[in-house]
Amino acid sequence: VTIGTLLFSSSALFGQFRAGIQGTVLDPASAAVGDASITLRSQETAAEQKTTSSPAGFYRFSELAPGTYTIVARKQGFADLTVSDVGVSGESVQGVDLNLEPAKVTTRVTVSGDALPALNTENANVQRSLSSEEILRLPQVGRDPYELLRLTPGVFGNGSRSGSGQSIPLPNTTGPGGANLSIFQTENQVPIVANGQRLSANNYLVDGVSVNSLTWGGAAVVTPNQESVKEITVSSNAYSADLGRNSGAQIQVVSQNGTNQLHGSAAFKYDDPNFNAYNGFGAINSPPQRVQNSFRQYAASVGGPVVKDRLFFFFSYEGLHNSSNNPYSGYVETPQYRQSVLNLRPDSITAKVLGSAGIAPRVINTIPIACSSSFAAGACQQVSGGLDLGSINGSRGMYTTGNGGGLDGIPDVQHALLGNPASQTGNQYNGRVDYNHGNDMFAASSYVTLFNGLTADTSAGSRPQADLRNRPITIALTATYTRVLSGTLINEAKGNFTRFASNQITSTSNTNWGIPRVEVESYPFGRLEFGAPRSESTPAVFAQNTFEARDTLNWVRGNQGFRFGLEIRREQDNNNLAGGARPDYSFTGLFNLANDTPVFEAINADPNTGAPASAQRYFRDTIYAGFVQDDWKVRPSLTLNLGLRYE
Repeated sequence: VTIGTLLFSSSALFGQFRAGIQGTVLDPASAAVGDASITLRSQETAAEQKTTSSPAGFYRFSELAPGTYTIVARKQGFADLTVSDVGVSGESVQGVDLNLEPAKVTTRVTVSGDALPALNTENANVQRSLSSEEILRLPQVGRDPYELLRLTPGVFGNGSRSGSGQSIPLPNTTGPGGANLSIFQTENQVPIVANGQRLSANNYLVDGVSVNSLTWGGAAVVTPNQESVKEITVSSNAYSADLGRNSGAQIQVVSQNGTNQLHGSAAFKYDDPNFNAYNGFGAINSPPQRVQNSFRQYAASVGGPVVKDRLFFFFSYEGLHNSSNNPYSGYVETPQYRQSVLNLRPDSITAKVLGSAGIAPRVINTIPIACSSSFAAGACQQVSGGLDLGSINGSRGMYTTGNGGGLDGIPDVQHALLGNPASQTGNQYNGRVDYNHGNDMFAASSYVTLFNGLTADTSAGSRPQADLRNRPITIALTATYTRVLSGTLINEAKGNFTRFASNQITSTSNTNWGIPRVEVESYPFGRLEFGAPRSESTPAVFAQNTFEARDTLNWVRGNQGFRFGLEIRREQDNNNLAGGARPDYSFTGLFNLANDTPVFEAINADPNTGAPASAQRYFRDTIYAGFVQDDWKVRPSLTLNLGLRYE
């Protein structure tokens, strides 16, 4: 059962973006009109820019936010021309030619922007912008706006989901994959490709600065909530020189800002397991089961003026709480086996493992089952409480074969219905402030994403000591200062800081990292496993920091619009791979486990000392880039886009 409500918010403001409006001022004979006075006015914030057409009739406004604008053109001897409702998409240039009529006694011509041609005549980029209305109305799994990227031209991806709702990766790709945790997927590697490149070549920008993972290419560490997104522009080919870093799709998110009108929104989604039907095809001899997901998702936003026409604010929030316990069936050792090891091998390493807190699997109830035909004759018998696979024999350190000391009528393993508790709690906060003061414009935006997830290790019987908690934090801060130097010259300075960090050792206080990962093999039903999962990056201990500064100068000279830019980006990737210092042991059968006689072991150790190998890694990268972009209006019907970039 899902219940939801939604109110809409809108916005527009000058500065802090790469969008623009340009065109040619013409007379009735299609001759250029120079020295015409042109004023651009935001229909939501009343902010204005003014310029004068060149001798060739060319004009351009730069550094515009997506939104709706009014253009007023004046020239002595011609009637005033007003073009209203001119829509500007994020990070793109809108072409608007202004056709003046001779003046009569008092004449004013008004044109609606709806009558403007939809064809983009200012560049040959293959791109599309997703508006805030589309983002709010079109369905997205988990309210993730990046799910809509595959709807844009030149972008390919089918958005497949498994039967359990998990994102399915594209073939021949590695990495975290698409979002399975709503917008709280901290590394969201959307399965899309563009421009003939792999998905690892995709580039994610929020308000013009990088939010890319430093571990996985093509993954964003910030997935903005729906309420906070004004527009998403996706360029899949032939983009301008001011876009660099990656060669795949350029995904540019523009965050919402406040306007002169107070706007707000709210949404609530609620799923309760009490309304779910029971599964008629559950496990044999187990009670009826139904999906036990308790799901809550909240979202809200508010934005408006602090000082009319001058200072604006916007704030959005999205929260998630999902808890579930969907049982599954599997084989685990019995309490009788654990007790026999403690009694007969009290000083063994295995006894210390089996006697540690939280070792018992989460058994809901046992499921009687006969021995598989894959067992050798005399290697298994069904008894009360499970399957008898043999008995402990020999001594500690002595390798044994088969069923050890032989069948003894005591169950060693059982087929059981096992609990699978999981929970995810997330909170994302987005804030933005915009300030206009004459020729100066300032904007600051932020995203703070907090997540707290808990998962049981189903490969090891959901033992409480192996539960993994994940509590990453992501912060993205951006500040922009725009200065209108003249009617033909605008400078924009931008800086940002992005951090993605986690420490699973401090987060998982109940997980026992002090015991090894233990596996028991050679049984027809698969492996039995003990201890927390093991890998070099489990537990995860890392911090990724990105510092970025960028300055762009926009200059209109004649019928050419130039952009000159410099960028510097400092990346810090700090990873601790100490998880490899936990050993991994594998045993042939339960009775070699009892005798501490593994057949395989793995550990990351210093061969000189036997101590854990050095596991801390500090990677540092500094990227410099410079570019020049020339949008040359050769004729009213012909624009050349010329660019050069060094990175």
